Amino acid sequence: MTMINEQLLALAFAVTFAGTATALQDGGTPFEPAVPQAPLSMLRFRDGSIQWGRILEHTSDEVSFERIDTGGLVRAPWGLLDPVQENDLRMRFGYIEVEGEEIMMTAQLLVLIDGSEIVGKILGYTEKEIIVKDQSGTRYVSKALVRDTRDGLWVSALELYTKEELYNQEFVGIDIEDAQAHFDLAVYCERILAFSHALEHYLAAQSLDGQFMADELAVIIPRVEIKVGQQEQLDFLAAVDQLKRRKNYDEALTQLEVFDGLFEESPLHVDRLKLADRIVKARDKHVREEVKRRWYLAVERLSGVAARGKGYEETLGYLDETMSEEILAYAYESVLGLWAEVESDQVRQMWLERKPGRWRPASYGLGTWLLGEERALAGGPVQAQAAPASERDQERAALEERIAAFLRNQEMAKAARGSEEDEEDLEAFWAGLSYAARKNWIVAYYAENSGEVELRKKPELHNCRECGGTGTREVLYTGSARSGGPPSGMRLVACETCKGIGRTRRVRYR
Repeated sequence: MTMINEQLLALAFAVTFAGTATALQDGGTPFEPAVPQAPLSMLRFRDGSIQWGRILEHTSDEVSFERIDTGGLVRAPWGLLDPVQENDLRMRFGYIEVEGEEIMMTAQLLVLIDGSEIVGKILGYTEKEIIVKDQSGTRYVSKALVRDTRDGLWVSALELYTKEELYNQEFVGIDIEDAQAHFDLAVYCERILAFSHALEHYLAAQSLDGQFMADELAVIIPRVEIKVGQQEQLDFLAAVDQLKRRKNYDEALTQLEVFDGLFEESPLHVDRLKLADRIVKARDKHVREEVKRRWYLAVERLSGVAARGKGYEETLGYLDETMSEEILAYAYESVLGLWAEVESDQVRQMWLERKPGRWRPASYGLGTWLLGEERALAGGPVQAQAAPASERDQERAALEERIAAFLRNQEMAKAARGSEEDEEDLEAFWAGLSYAARKNWIVAYYAENSGEVELRKKPELHNCRECGGTGTREVLYTGSARSGGPPSGMRLVACETCKGIGRTRRVRYR
């Protein structure tokens, strides 16, 4: 037995024996349990220890029992009991959680053109309207207002029908002379939180056959009677739970504060706390998922906006200075409807703590050369230079040296032309790329340079389709008509497609 249990039992014994001694001194009678006929029970504690005794009373916070070995009265918080037995006893005594084994049904989701959603069961169609059933009744929704419909949604039956509607649907099919039928309907009524009807049918089963599940009903009926007395509170918490299911987290938490004001001494206080905890956890999970989804979406959308309206130099400035903040702002604003008091720093932290998903590709494409040779080829495979062995290898090595020398000369010539001409060439090239190519280039640059996404270690470098990866092309020069001009023959020129880089660069991020 743990020290906590020992302290609780010792305190209980001291209180009990002190009370007994006082009663004897006053000429009274020794302590008598409030429920002397209570059945003998074995209480199991979380630390593995057990105690035999009789449960005398209980509240939403603790259970009081009389130890059989000493007669001492022990008050133990529910949290000290074994979780399985704790749940069983709290269910038996009426201290239940709202979220139980409820009735579920398939439904449809209607997404309206203004972004709002309707969850219900489609009953039929008219020429211009969709007939939808939900808990509030039958609705006629104009087809012109519906952007999309989705089937296969799995929702609580109480989101589609009232308790009375669900009860009546089941009641018409039972044999009222069969105790088992009444019992089964009573169980169904508990699952839809219709406890008055549940009690009615448990009593009917008992009345029809006094031997039918006599021991079980002796426990069930008092428990359900407690629930009937708590019906208003249970309905309130069930409505709050539905707000959670519909992702109205802030409103759900606000309604729990209203619950506290209406039912200050509620025996369902523990269940109210657990429901609040589930709401906060559901909100946190949903917001995290939404931040992750919206962040990736923002990267694509903002890259598209920049690709459509910005030049090359302006795009670089946007990538280096503004884009990351705009992505954060987009993700932040998208989750305010789920959590009105969330802060921007919390959204950024959720993004940093996201669970990694699939790798997403992003390619610089034909604009790879804009990075410059060193950055364009960074991270690629490094090949060791072996000494040429055969005559053919020597010819290939000589060709590669000619190509390298040519490219060096091209870089020198480019540097000599001056920055103004280069800028004009860059802007003209950027404008000549397709919208999709510019957008992909921006995404790839953001992925590699923002530090906000995880990059796969090795980039993918693919050979240029025109030059095969050499960065040059051989062309036939036929000579000049002037005397003394360059002789005719094969000449190397820079590949016009890859601008001498020889590769296109692709990265993967998540």
